[in-house]
Amino acid sequence: MNFRQSIFVSALALVFTTSVCAQDDKKAEFSFGLGGGYHVDKLSFSDLDEDYFPDNSSIGSGVFSVFVQGEFGSNRNFGVRPQLSFLTRGGKLSNIGKNNIDYETEGVEDINYTLKSSFVDFRVPLIYNFGRATSKVRPYVFVAPVLSFSNSGFVSLVQENADNSMLGYKTDISKANMSSTNLAGQIGAGVKFAIPVADDRCYLGIEASYELGFTDTYGKKEKDGEANDLAGLFNHNYKIDGTRKMSGFEFGAVLYVPFSVFKSKQPAPPAPVEAPVVVEKKVEEVKEKPCYTLEEINDLIVRNQLVDGKTICAVDAINFEFSKSTISEESYDYLDRLAATLIKINRNVEVKGHTDNVGSEKFNLKLSRERAEAVVKYLVKKGVNKKKLTYSYYGMSRPLSDNDTEEGRAMNRRVEFTILNY
Repeated sequence: MNFRQSIFVSALALVFTTSVCAQDDKKAEFSFGLGGGYHVDKLSFSDLDEDYFPDNSSIGSGVFSVFVQGEFGSNRNFGVRPQLSFLTRGGKLSNIGKNNIDYETEGVEDINYTLKSSFVDFRVPLIYNFGRATSKVRPYVFVAPVLSFSNSGFVSLVQENADNSMLGYKTDISKANMSSTNLAGQIGAGVKFAIPVADDRCYLGIEASYELGFTDTYGKKEKDGEANDLAGLFNHNYKIDGTRKMSGFEFGAVLYVPFSVFKSKQPAPPAPVEAPVVVEKKVEEVKEKPCYTLEEINDLIVRNQLVDGKTICAVDAINFEFSKSTISEESYDYLDRLAATLIKINRNVEVKGHTDNVGSEKFNLKLSRERAEAVVKYLVKKGVNKKKLTYSYYGMSRPLSDNDTEEGRAMNRRVEFTILNY
């Protein structure tokens, strides 16, 4: 397979994998990105006389990648990242026979075998992200099948003499009949950092991985000696036993740019002229309901209905330590989901703190202020724009229910979130 064919096959695989993932785009977030780094490769031989081949060296190469990534699940913990990568692989055996040949007497400086080849990789990392979707820093791990296409390079066996003369051969990998396709497996880990961009966020990731070659890269002409130009180093009929595989480490950085960055942030379209009465009726009905749950608001968003002017009442969803403004840990999940919703709608929101009538009026007024402040700080920490949040506090002056029962007092100990229309 030549270079153009390998690029074509890899591109088709990339498009196919991306289209399959995109079928579930309502539940996923998609990004495209670029990667760059450094790949250190080493030839691994299954049957190599280490006494005769004492030095097995690695070679390094830059690596460049382009990819599309989809992340799935409520916290986007699972991801798939089909990508094309461009790099060089190979290795070098040096000081061949030095333990068996007197280099100095023979006037030899070095005898070395070198393989270098450029590759186009099609990789499909399967990723698990730790933490929540709203986190600013997310570690992740991944495994990936790697299909490589060799397109250019050389194999050489050279004797370098003290008088600066050289014997041996250097042949194109196609003439050496080296395998044009190779299969490997990759395992790695990384961490990505959120970068705010307008009302969205990109990510910069740093990652490291190890690649293990699965297939033999020897070609028939190498194994039977046909690639040797009979320069005197070996007999034409020399035989290679075993396998030669390519494995190595890779370090690099990746930049993720979500497709949503390029979506126009348009306000909801105006009501159709031909049905103004129906629209006005719907708006009026919505205003008659004083309180919504977070789930109801999210359902309205999914159905593309306006949420301006509506109030989310977090009854029993946000709890604090007794007589304090410290948020209880069991409330974190609700607040994280609330933060994701507020980031999505990108509206100004007023946070309102309320208490029951246990304690003095002055104490409850102060407590409602401190609790409203604590909730605002938590939402900002989770990525909500600070400029979009204000807060107010009312103590026990605005009960939803009477304070004569525990159930009534529980309803009155609440935090409300009013979505403003500006």
